[in-house]
Amino acid sequence: MNIRPIIFITILLCTFSVQAESAKEFETQANAAIKEFAETLKSALMLSMQTDGSVKTIAVCKDIAPRVAEQVSTKYNLDVSRTALKIRNPENKPDEWEKTVLRSFEKRLEKGETIKKLSFSEQVETDGVKQWRMMKAIGTDLVCVTCHGEKIPEPIQAKLKKHYPDDQAKGFSVGSVRGAFTIKQIVPAD
Repeated sequence: MNIRPIIFITILLCTFSVQAESAKEFETQANAAIKEFAETLKSALMLSMQTDGSVKTIAVCKDIAPRVAEQVSTKYNLDVSRTALKIRNPENKPDEWEKTVLRSFEKRLEKGETIKKLSFSEQVETDGVKQWRMMKAIGTDLVCVTCHGEKIPEPIQAKLKKHYPDDQAKGFSVGSVRGAFTIKQIVPAD
């Protein structure tokens, strides 16, 4: 009896099992990082809106959000950031993979899926480097349209123009996909 096919199938099944476990571990860790980033950012935004007003709240996204992303990245050993199809900060420009996922989020939303369920992850290989990638949609809430909506008050527009002369991140309505949290983690070589 030739046992090579049995050995091959056993090795293949073990490999899939390890990959599935790695994917689950990555998604669990990525979701925890996204949750922490989102909650910290939202708390800072709400506090600033209540105490400083809309114009000064721009500093939360401009200055505080990158620091929070860096802290969360370090804590979870992930590359954590935000991106969008219509960006405000050029440092948040999406790569091709992110653009594809963001477009799929918009299509899924149009088909009736809720913002909270708009998430996607997979392992990709770029330039010979394997990475886990994950994105989770950021919905546009009522508070978001103050700076990202159709009718942005003049003092806010002036401040945005000063900090972001090429701003594209406006014209959103409540419930639309504003952007996404994006996570990367390099897969260790075997």
